[in-house]
Amino acid sequence: MYSDKVFEHFRNPKNIGEIPDADGAGTVGNPVCGDLMTIMIKVKDDLIEDIKFKPFGCARRQ
Repeated sequence: MYSDKVFEHFRNPKNIGEIPDADGAGTVGNPVCGDLMTIMIKVKDDLIEDIKFKPFGCARRQ
């Protein structure tokens, strides 16, 4: 079961999307069940300039 806070982030996500010229990216999840997430990061002067994530899958309240 997911908390109300998790569902708030699901309904109104922040930092979602893609960074075309990302300095780094990683994907985690299980493609067999269809849940994946890619995280992209842009760094400038040793500081995080932008970070975004792109989820693929489904969420359901149990």
